[in-house]
Amino acid sequence: MLIVVSIYMLLDLQRLGRRVDRRFPPRPGERSLILSVESALVSYVRGQVALSLIIGTSAGLGLYLLGVFGALPNGQQYALLFGAWVALTEVIPYLGPWLGAIPPIIYALVVHPVSALWVVILFLGLHQIEGHLVVPKVMGSALRLHPLLVIFGLAAGAEIYGLVGALVALPVLAACRAIWEFFSGRVTLEPWDGETPLPADEAGLGRTLSP
Repeated sequence: MLIVVSIYMLLDLQRLGRRVDRRFPPRPGERSLILSVESALVSYVRGQVALSLIIGTSAGLGLYLLGVFGALPNGQQYALLFGAWVALTEVIPYLGPWLGAIPPIIYALVVHPVSALWVVILFLGLHQIEGHLVVPKVMGSALRLHPLLVIFGLAAGAEIYGLVGALVALPVLAACRAIWEFFSGRVTLEPWDGETPLPADEAGLGRTLSP
């Protein structure tokens, strides 16, 4: 169903863009609303790729060092493979780091059970650094959002809709930011004036309700 919906959206994107532009015309030199949302989503993809590369490289380098120092026998031979797997699973929020740790831990248990402890410590450290530092900084910079907003957005998405909510939380935040930037200069609220009569008074409702 996602594939079919994606095909229809790609085929009708230009027509949808023209309709949106007629309803919400962009200002001179400004991108249209559809292009602004699309750019925000592309920024999310770039941030996710950068995040996967950072965590995958860190995991591969950590496993390589464990192998060099003898904490994980022959770990340096499989560090590249395990690092690529970690980078791939990093796309999945929350579960990704744990899924990426499963193959190295299984390998360590088979080769030398004690070395599995070092692998677990390595991935626990990576998970803490990722959740509290790397994800907020990288995704916040890519989406132009405050790191705290990234953390709260992921937490709220996971709390409301579970894994699906965590997956769509950041793209939705990116799209909302683009929409807000597009409309922020167009929508203004009337200032509150204490001397201005209330609509109820203008319509005579105030006199009707008064004793």
